[in-house]
Amino acid sequence: MKLQPLNLRFERPDILRAKYRYGAWYGLSLGLGFAFFTWGVDSYILSAHHGLFPWLKFAIGAAACMVTGAAAGWTAARLNKPLLALPVWLASAFVFSWLSVNLPLTILPKAMSLLEPRLGGLLNYTDYGDLGGRVLLAYAWMGIFVAVAGILQLPMSEPAVFSTSIFGKLAPIFACLVLMALAGYLVDDGVVNKSMREPTVSLDGTIQFIVDHRGREMDPAEARQRHVGAFRAIDASVTPDYRLILSEYDRIFMDVHVLVKFKRDWVDCQVIATQPLQCKIAETAP
Repeated sequence: MKLQPLNLRFERPDILRAKYRYGAWYGLSLGLGFAFFTWGVDSYILSAHHGLFPWLKFAIGAAACMVTGAAAGWTAARLNKPLLALPVWLASAFVFSWLSVNLPLTILPKAMSLLEPRLGGLLNYTDYGDLGGRVLLAYAWMGIFVAVAGILQLPMSEPAVFSTSIFGKLAPIFACLVLMALAGYLVDDGVVNKSMREPTVSLDGTIQFIVDHRGREMDPAEARQRHVGAFRAIDASVTPDYRLILSEYDRIFMDVHVLVKFKRDWVDCQVIATQPLQCKIAETAP
């Protein structure tokens, strides 16, 4: 009888546990990377432009994506076959895609309303019946990058588990972060984030211009370029301390409304093609 050699190194429980742990860390890093490049950069920009609760979206998205990614990475490591692991990663890519659309459009408004109850009656996020199409669009991008990261997980993780150098252990994670940077950029630019962010950034520029020139003469040409006239009717409400949030949008995010929380008043501003058109008081603090 011919004896088959036993490869004890790959059967030892401690080695298997190390592989499973590395798989979980790989997936967690992938999820965090996607969240950072999809919502982290967006949150940073909004925080620099007086966004209301600018980091909340990233916090929720990062938590959800890290849990999803860690579960997928751990499961893939247990399966130990790239072709069996691929459906697991494609399923996680769908979760990421669903979050990329539903987090800013359905989850975030509810979370913000819990932190700021007065927002409940001021936000008008309409479902135009196209959320599913947006999710599929995001999935068309996400599926490719996550599938590549998933297929590479086992071949890259095998040497990393036994590597004695920091670089050897982190190289697979750096590779998946590069893939998630590309995926996050595409999702941020092409799904909803950029369309929701640009009107807020534009309006912030106008308000900041008004605040900076309060009590000083404005250059008429620059004032027109900044669309200062949009605030003419509510100029007394403008204060240096304010926060912004998109409150209403049309199907293509061309005609949107941005809600401004000043010290005393909540002001609703209509913004068309990122150009402020007119503002009115939506609610006055009691």
